[in-house]
Amino acid sequence: MNNSVINLSNQQLILTYIFTAIALLLTSLNGINRNKDIIVGTIRMTIQLFIAGFILVYVFDSSSIVLSTLLILLMESFAVFNIISPKKDRLNSKLKKTIAIAQISGTVFTLIFFLLVVIRPKPIYNPQYLIPLGGMIIGNSMTGINLALNGLLDASENNKSKIEGSLMLGASPRIAMDKFIQKSFDTAITPTLNSIKNIGIISLPGMMTGQILGGVSPLIAIRYQIAIMTAILSSVSICVFVFLHLGYKNFFNKQEQLI
Repeated sequence: MNNSVINLSNQQLILTYIFTAIALLLTSLNGINRNKDIIVGTIRMTIQLFIAGFILVYVFDSSSIVLSTLLILLMESFAVFNIISPKKDRLNSKLKKTIAIAQISGTVFTLIFFLLVVIRPKPIYNPQYLIPLGGMIIGNSMTGINLALNGLLDASENNKSKIEGSLMLGASPRIAMDKFIQKSFDTAITPTLNSIKNIGIISLPGMMTGQILGGVSPLIAIRYQIAIMTAILSSVSICVFVFLHLGYKNFFNKQEQLI
């Protein structure tokens, strides 16, 4: 196997923006007004990735536990912010805290277990492993909590009469919300389950593709991909479970009435 890596020059990188131009052309031909979103998204992606790249080079070279920890905390903060920000007017302070608790507890537990028990790098906080693995775990868990949050918000708004009817018949808030909690959990983990089922047949995921392009043997890349996907599934499940089983309580007052 050829272990040399083909480095993309600036000219080659610029050529890839032809794909953005194609997307702009096709959305315009279909009468979809997404040009601004595509342009802004592409520019933001480019700037953010270059900034991240320079930061990661510095963090990797320093191998500092402080910098690595701060970067993970920054990623967690942005994840919580991205969940809350679009719906901040619909969330009370307790629900916001629950989102933060669920996101951080599930991802940190999974990441620490993954590093200590599975990968076991030396040192354990080696940023080469901590940062990329943390990013994948945090990002997927953020998506799971976001989907679960949407489920609870929709249930409390669109099924208010059903929930209140159950409460009037003597059901506890937990029982009244049980069906919606189950549905929200299922919705939240479905994207991760679909990814797991399709990997290796329909798609080669980003982590595995990146390792192969970097010269790593496909058999080694496969092992890492299996490990990270099981970790992601676990983290998403933990985060969503914690959020749903704490979060539903914030839709009721002390008298167990739907707010």
